[in-house]
Amino acid sequence: MGGPIGILHLGKYYPPEAGGMEVVVKSFTEATAGRLDNYCLVASKVGPTRVESSGGSTIHYLKELGTILLTPILPSLPWVLHRLRKERRFQAILLHYPNPMAVAALVLSLLFRRKTEKIVLWHHADVLLEERWKKGLYSLFRPVEEFLFRRIDAFVAATPHHVSCSDTFRRFAGRTSIIPYAIPDPWFEVSDADRSSAERARNAMGGDFLLFVGRLVPYKGLETLLRAADRIPCRIAIIGTGPLDAAIRKEIAARGLEEKVRLLGRVDDLRPYYLGCDYFVLPSVTALEGFGIVQIEAMGLGKPVVSSDLPSGVTYVNIDGETGLTFHVGDDADLAEACNRLLSDASLRGRLGENARRRTFEKFSYTAMRNAAIPFFQRLCGDPVE
Repeated sequence: MGGPIGILHLGKYYPPEAGGMEVVVKSFTEATAGRLDNYCLVASKVGPTRVESSGGSTIHYLKELGTILLTPILPSLPWVLHRLRKERRFQAILLHYPNPMAVAALVLSLLFRRKTEKIVLWHHADVLLEERWKKGLYSLFRPVEEFLFRRIDAFVAATPHHVSCSDTFRRFAGRTSIIPYAIPDPWFEVSDADRSSAERARNAMGGDFLLFVGRLVPYKGLETLLRAADRIPCRIAIIGTGPLDAAIRKEIAARGLEEKVRLLGRVDDLRPYYLGCDYFVLPSVTALEGFGIVQIEAMGLGKPVVSSDLPSGVTYVNIDGETGLTFHVGDDADLAEACNRLLSDASLRGRLGENARRRTFEKFSYTAMRNAAIPFFQRLCGDPVE
């Protein structure tokens, strides 16, 4: 067998740009470094077009000219992708979906050059649009996607729920393999310094508190959490930024929750808050929440989760009664009841938290991701499976 299998990733952005897909691309390249040769073709919000190395992988940034429907506009992408394909450096192309610009660029390239590499589509989420004009615009693009879907060699998803809940990809269930989202193995190790910083976070919050981490956007369901807040007898830490920042501050003031709910904005080091909280809350209200990486970050540090019962990957990660509790989507009374059940029962919190930590390492660590990804690409590309 020759060197590592070359994988060309077609993503949107790359950390430190925020976003779930971005975190997955980075975690995949780190988990498989040395075993796969990862090359990421992504957009850059700032700075020129450039090629950099990071964690044993190559990151090729293309300067964007703006966005449309949350998609970076990259006029150079079709040409750069086609040039990379002509060099025959990659045994597989891994398209991170949804990503309309990358879909269009790959289709254009396939029209002018025969497919010699395997093409894999990683389904992170369906395209979910509410405005009528957006749905109309996307309907015009669907034939382009279908052209590509017919040429896909294999599909990947992070959980079985991603497949069963997808109107677009359910039909490809028999051709879909599971490669989990993951957090680094060292994340699970807790030092004395970690414990001290967690105690400082608890003191700063004034004692017991529950934690939310995420972008301040509608689908995260913070409205449900704020409606439930006056029935939950502890403080609430909200970490994150986003377009709803001003509206959430206004809602907190209107409900008289200034002392109970702390809107902390951007926090670079989340570990003290994960470790210091009593449990983590994810009250998301739509399938735009396909997984919730913040769940496994909290669970990996031994914290149970209270999450909404979305049929997406959220409830594959957090199993009701095993790693945490779930409540009916948007039901603030049900959320408050679940929160209070955990707050009043330290033994339950401990049992669920230990289960959460164990499940996260077994299913959602870099080790788990690597053990799924390497054999998958070896089988796909014809290399012997070790």
